[in-house]
Amino acid sequence: MDWFAAPHALLSHLPVATGLLLPWALLAAQRPGRGIRAWWTVSRYLGWLGLGGLLASLLSGFLSLSGLGLMPVHRISLRLLGGPGPESLLLRHVLLGSGSLLLGGAALWAMTRPRKEHQSLGLLALGLGLLWSLLLVLTGDNGHGLAHLQKRAAAPAAPAAVLVQAAPPAPTRVSAPPRDSEAQAPLRALDYAALQPVHPDPVKSLAHGGRWIRAWVSPEAAVAYRAGGTLPAGTLVVLSSQEDRWGRPGPEVGPLYALEIQAAGPSLTFYWPRVPAERRGEVAGATRVYWRGGDAQLDACRTCHAAGLADPAKRSRWRPARRTD
Repeated sequence: MDWFAAPHALLSHLPVATGLLLPWALLAAQRPGRGIRAWWTVSRYLGWLGLGGLLASLLSGFLSLSGLGLMPVHRISLRLLGGPGPESLLLRHVLLGSGSLLLGGAALWAMTRPRKEHQSLGLLALGLGLLWSLLLVLTGDNGHGLAHLQKRAAAPAAPAAVLVQAAPPAPTRVSAPPRDSEAQAPLRALDYAALQPVHPDPVKSLAHGGRWIRAWVSPEAAVAYRAGGTLPAGTLVVLSSQEDRWGRPGPEVGPLYALEIQAAGPSLTFYWPRVPAERRGEVAGATRVYWRGGDAQLDACRTCHAAGLADPAKRSRWRPARRTD
């Protein structure tokens, strides 16, 4: 689930811990008599901690929904509530969390009512607190299932009746085609840090979406790249990129651009493993992009790189201003 929003996963431990600890404090606070105020304080402290952690978890969870690749909660039908899919689990998780917030407010109100020095917290606080604790634990368990959702293995087919027959002739073995090691990701381009860097600092490239880029080149072709000459066959050029943020390289990693000089001509690759929601309009709404070779999406790139390197005169020299303080 792509890290399942780390802040949400961390914050969710607070309400779950409250659900496990609060019942013991509430039971201890039911004994009337002197010295009972200490258990009032423990119960109320756990109540405020659980309610604050639950509110923070709900906010972080809603903020992380766009990166999970699931249907928005407001579009999920209640008919899916009992199903096994991720959307139904998400809907149950949201309903349990929202119900926990409401019940937690009621339980905290019951625990903070004015009481006399010798009185217990009362059966109302105990009942609401126990129900809230149960709902918190159920919410946490449902969230754990959502974060570790896996496809169910298909049930094995029933064994067929065994027929005794003559063994068929051995089939002629056909050699399997060679496996494409880069079918899922450009492995050589991802190892760009092993190449020789050309830019000491990132430069802003308008031709590459206004991103800040650094060029990495095969060591034997670094001199030709800097001079804008013809690159020898086998050369690999990779541009790593960062998204712009207020005129400087930001924390968001951009796509990876790769150019390989082959005997048949330049071969281009565009790899963006995780497209931010606000940039998906550039790639027709895709959440992950991997274009290479003769992909039609690279036609504009092939126009600039028909001879390998683009026009060296158009290279960007726009570097972020250095701080002097």
